[in-house]
Amino acid sequence: MWQIAVYRPAALFSLKIGIATATAAKSLFLPSPFAIRTALLDAAIRVDGLQNAETAFESLKSLGIAARPPEAVSVTNLFAKVQKPRRTDKPKGKKQEEQEEESTVGTSAMIKSIAFREYVHLSGDLALAFSGEAEKLENLRGWLPHINYFGKRGSFFQLMELPPVAEQVEKFYMLDGMTMNGSQIVSPTNGAFPLGIIQLMDDWGESLTFEALNIYTDERIRVGQDRVRKGVILPYRLTRSSKSFSLYERVE
Repeated sequence: MWQIAVYRPAALFSLKIGIATATAAKSLFLPSPFAIRTALLDAAIRVDGLQNAETAFESLKSLGIAARPPEAVSVTNLFAKVQKPRRTDKPKGKKQEEQEEESTVGTSAMIKSIAFREYVHLSGDLALAFSGEAEKLENLRGWLPHINYFGKRGSFFQLMELPPVAEQVEKFYMLDGMTMNGSQIVSPTNGAFPLGIIQLMDDWGESLTFEALNIYTDERIRVGQDRVRKGVILPYRLTRSSKSFSLYERVE
């Protein structure tokens, strides 16, 4: 059984790839399964209370997630001014020290720098489909309307439609992706790779626990075990580009 939820973007979307650095961060085109499940868990806690959080976590962990991407995405490439902590472990020359002393008189231990960022304009609605048991999908219907952003704060979405549960869906793409098992590529598509662009998305790993996901505990999320990265093929092709933007259109 499938539960579909149609969201309309109300702002630019941004969610950096898991391997990005603080200086250079490319954005994904769509919310990752990790971001979607975590947003649903946050909504579940706000709706049903913290006492039911672990039950909701186990329910969300087993859901299959698919997406029907918007018709087009436009990615804006820019350099932004940022503040970052001053490094004290790096050796500096005398001239550099004098320049920094002059620029930091009466200021904090932060220095000005620049960073590469990407912001994505989604042209059209984003439809998400969740597969699971009927009872789990019924709980999901109570949580989906309480989600107002995916990814980075400010990437706002508005729920537009919440159709009844269906037995099948069309033109949706699974976000389970392909993973590496040693030197072998494990593909859920059984070797039939569709046309599109591969993006590296994070998802909840099988070993992830609620304690590790809870930011108020000392448990840490282990990359590769609790947080796994998968290559997801999105049905887009590059149609136009310049030094400031790239336009991708959906492949039908």
